[in-house]
Amino acid sequence: MENWWQTTFKQSLLLGSIFASLQTFKDKLKPTTGALGSILQKIAFLIVLALFLAIGLPQFANDKMGLALITLAAGFLYVVGYLLGGKEKRELSYIDLFVLLLMGINIISAFSSHYLLASIKGLSKVIIYISSYFLFTAVLQASLKRRLAILFTLLLNGLLLAFYGFYQYKIGVAPLATWEDPSVEGGGGTRIFATMGNPNLLAGFFIPLVPISLGLTLYFAELKKYIAAIALLSVSGALVLAIVFTGCRGAYIALGACFAMLGLSVSVWAWKYLPQVRKFLPVIGALIIVALALVVWKVPQVQERIGSMFSGRDHSSNSYRMNVWIASLHMFAQNWWLGIGVGNEAFRLAYGLYMVSGFDALGTYCVPLEIAVENGIIGVVIFALLVGLAMFKAHKLFWDKENDLKAWRWVILGLSAALFALMIHGMVDTVFYRPQVHFIFWLCVSLIALPWNIYKDANRED
Repeated sequence: MENWWQTTFKQSLLLGSIFASLQTFKDKLKPTTGALGSILQKIAFLIVLALFLAIGLPQFANDKMGLALITLAAGFLYVVGYLLGGKEKRELSYIDLFVLLLMGINIISAFSSHYLLASIKGLSKVIIYISSYFLFTAVLQASLKRRLAILFTLLLNGLLLAFYGFYQYKIGVAPLATWEDPSVEGGGGTRIFATMGNPNLLAGFFIPLVPISLGLTLYFAELKKYIAAIALLSVSGALVLAIVFTGCRGAYIALGACFAMLGLSVSVWAWKYLPQVRKFLPVIGALIIVALALVVWKVPQVQERIGSMFSGRDHSSNSYRMNVWIASLHMFAQNWWLGIGVGNEAFRLAYGLYMVSGFDALGTYCVPLEIAVENGIIGVVIFALLVGLAMFKAHKLFWDKENDLKAWRWVILGLSAALFALMIHGMVDTVFYRPQVHFIFWLCVSLIALPWNIYKDANRED
């Protein structure tokens, strides 16, 4: 499918001629400026690395423009480096088509919106996020080492935030807002938020890091690098504990779904390729279930948070979300073709016409519903196809015998589980569109979209 898409794209009358012209321009400059171009492309990668190292800093908790400028700077340097004859090149993927379609429907929705100026502002953010997909796939294209470096940078950031969260839990940090409903929860306990000011946002940041860390644990375990595997397993444990301390109910659901997906995938693989461990799989599964049950039983805060999921409208947070969902469904029903426009400002302008009095909102608290409201039914279908194809490719890579990725299959599994967990969390929360979470979403999609058989032995680390 990859080869078919690349051939079709290059033979396109419009896009093919544009890329042919760029290639001709690049070939003319390459003899004199190729070395400079390669340097600029390497700098672009280092800036992307800095982006994921800095993404948890407190100054970016509310300053979204800073992260956008970092992304734009990296993209600009990579493109200039390419035009100057840099040796790095980006191969096309069939996932690119659906990313471009997603960009296209956002442009159409923005310019057909009744709230044009607000939608154009929202569109500018979407363009930066979607452009990051092309940037990440470009700078991580040719090197497996770079892919590991970006993932380790992200995990280091997560670990530092987790330790800061543990400190907040120890001192019993006061909340920056009223997150709990005292009428249902007995005080709610301490909820950590580290540098992000919001426990749900912090949990949304941690959620994809857990399966990525577990995937890397299995990667190093297969390579028999047990010290690295144990260290990464410890990182996974710290991140899970930090998620528990955030008290984010959506993250609890996503974590359970993530563990279920990882457990099922590893069990099926072990059943097929490691017959000697088959008899232990039910025991291991039972022990994990018992351990999770003990956590719920012994930790009152977790009991309260999970119990509140079933409180219905007796819990103010549940009632608030239900009101927002109902109003958003009415918005979608009356704007189902192309949506109301792009971004939270356009949403707020339209939401006032449908909202339940006293329940203002910045978003729908449900990613598919958000896309439906902003981009209509076409946007929902395109986004579903994009995520579905990314998951399909990850599944294919994991089980592919022809291009056996050996230990790298576990990294792919971790990325797909991270994508799955982000989608589950996004069903009940709105932090998906915050840059600390959304950049990780596009990183996961980018890494899955990349070719992983770039070496004859994909198990090599160079």
